Amino acid sequence: MQIERHEIRIFSAVVEEGGFSRAAERLSISQSAVSQAVANLEHKLDTSLLLRGKQPELTEAGKRLFSFTQKVINEEHDTLEDIQQIRTGALSTLNLAMNSMVNRFHGRDLLLEFCERNPLTRLKLDVAPSREIIYGVDADRWELGFGPFSTKHMPGHFVTQPYFAERRLLVVHENHPSFDVLRKRPEQELGQATLLTSYLDDVAKKPGSERMRNHFASVWELSNLELRLTLAEAGMGVTYLSDRFFETLDGYHMIEGLEISTIKRQVGLYYKKHKALSEGAKRFVAICQNRFAS
Repeated sequence: MQIERHEIRIFSAVVEEGGFSRAAERLSISQSAVSQAVANLEHKLDTSLLLRGKQPELTEAGKRLFSFTQKVINEEHDTLEDIQQIRTGALSTLNLAMNSMVNRFHGRDLLLEFCERNPLTRLKLDVAPSREIIYGVDADRWELGFGPFSTKHMPGHFVTQPYFAERRLLVVHENHPSFDVLRKRPEQELGQATLLTSYLDDVAKKPGSERMRNHFASVWELSNLELRLTLAEAGMGVTYLSDRFFETLDGYHMIEGLEISTIKRQVGLYYKKHKALSEGAKRFVAICQNRFAS
């Protein structure tokens, strides 16, 4: 047994309008169609729903059914309204993480364009280390990640959209006490230096021969880019910079001649392959595709 949607609407209209004729008028159907629908309901449920009279009165069963019809109709109304708002972006959220390089060079323009086009969409934006973003998207902390792809750590169930290439350069500032030695004989001095970085994998996640930390005396993990630059300029350690950063900063020099001197990476958006994107995420992806396609 199943109560049909049109039966719910007709029964609710009879109760709300206080009669069959007014319900028929409201629904733009014949009075006989209204009477037949209510009769079919009573037959289906094997009980009386209305006490017929000048103004129908609900039986106990009718009261219970009317309560049910109100919930169904209200839920339908709310659902349709929510869907309309989602279509316009009103109930959507852009849940995004960028790494510091993307944020510095592209974040402002991308988000201004997105907000101008989607003023009702809520924003949740974090600036985080690249590797942390990958793990965060995989764990549903963020819906979209925008940063470098990792050849060894990018999950196979990710959709990746590369937009441009970057090189991460191992650099030292002129204020470092071992500046000259690090530049001329890095293979001798690097093992005595501190690496200032945003994020490194836990020791257990990499074989010993692949651990970046093995090349340095110690590693300081600092998620804030400005703090890393401050410490590097104070001569507290060496660090990696995007080639885009490197071109804009004074006093930094590459540490060349080592296998780890340059790390090449593709940069772009990524998200889970089998998870439907929110409306806000779809619109941000479209803006990025348009901006970086040229």
